[in-house]
Amino acid sequence: MKWQIFRRPLYVENKIMKNETSSLLLWLTAIMLTACSPSKEDKTKEVGASAAPSSVSSASSQSDLNPIASNSNSVKQVESALSSNCANLHQIGGIDDFVRQVAENIDSSCLFERSPKELAAIWGIPGGDDPLEQALFPDIDPNDPKNVDKVIEAIDQMGKGERSYNQQAVEPVVQEMEALRRRDTLVLSTGKQTSQGSDQPLRVTHNFDIEGTPEYLKKHGGGFGGSFQNISQLPEYLKAHGKIFEAQRVFRLFNRDRSPDKPYLEIVFDESGKIVSITVYENVSNPASGIHLM
Repeated sequence: MKWQIFRRPLYVENKIMKNETSSLLLWLTAIMLTACSPSKEDKTKEVGASAAPSSVSSASSQSDLNPIASNSNSVKQVESALSSNCANLHQIGGIDDFVRQVAENIDSSCLFERSPKELAAIWGIPGGDDPLEQALFPDIDPNDPKNVDKVIEAIDQMGKGERSYNQQAVEPVVQEMEALRRRDTLVLSTGKQTSQGSDQPLRVTHNFDIEGTPEYLKKHGGGFGGSFQNISQLPEYLKAHGKIFEAQRVFRLFNRDRSPDKPYLEIVFDESGKIVSITVYENVSNPASGIHLM
């Protein structure tokens, strides 16, 4: 079988090593393991990197959302809503509504004071948790500061046949995630990364992404739709306070006091300008890089 596995690479930034695991990597690891098991019929298909959601909702009855293009691009409207301490969060009407709510609360840490599962429930979309990690690695504490390194090591051990897993625990989770892939909906996925310099303590940075299932992407020309199909379509309230870095193919929106300890929004686009990822980070993982001051 042929597999395309997407994973943000390990990289070094200002002599700080950053490791990041994604739930998508865990999902692909699990489905590969269950698919290759002698006791399971091989029904696998090629998996596109940008097509898979990386989280699953326990509320299977949750209705799908069709994104609705927002007309609320007014800079003044968003500025008046800033620092709302997440009191204005509500079920989203689509990708535009999601990004707007994030922008209105970027000056506060409130988006990370709630659990991702709680945020997903408020926004009315699947996701916010990662049952695969627990199913695959029940012995690894998700709150361990070294969790990222341990999960990466465990995946490597699985690939070498040095570590086993509980197929009865993993298979139902994979099946549920496969069912989610067939829905037309946005999904909230989660992740975290660690960084540490020679004279710095270990810094853990949580993040969440908004993603689309394959059905959602198919409906919106392979992208997010709304004002977030192409970087040239960004709403004025984002352009007024954020900055596009063409060389890096990224847009960032930081808090008004430029604190590296508060969240920021990052939108990545490809060479054609098509937006490929929308991520909210808990903090700047490497404050010494100064990206929050650019």
